[in-house]
Amino acid sequence: MMKDEDIYILFSNVAEHTSHDESVRKIFSMLIKSTLKYRDHMFESRNIIITVEDVRAALDWLVPCLKTGRLPKTHEKIRLDLLKLWLDELKYLWDPKCF
Repeated sequence: MMKDEDIYILFSNVAEHTSHDESVRKIFSMLIKSTLKYRDHMFESRNIIITVEDVRAALDWLVPCLKTGRLPKTHEKIRLDLLKLWLDELKYLWDPKCF
């Protein structure tokens, strides 16, 4: 199973290439928490292991998806479900009442 440490390292590497204002920290915090929750749920309920590659692929899809409003065409259900989870969480963060 992917360790918490692996998830933090992955997101830290991505964060190195972005600005470090409060809104970016909120987004990365949400991504990390959602990923850990998803990983634990998938393992406990289905005995499915989420890999670093799964998270990396979903991260690669995130920005293009946000720009175009379209989900990637893929048969990788685990990765796509993680992306959809993040998109749902981001809808909440982008609510003006939350800032």
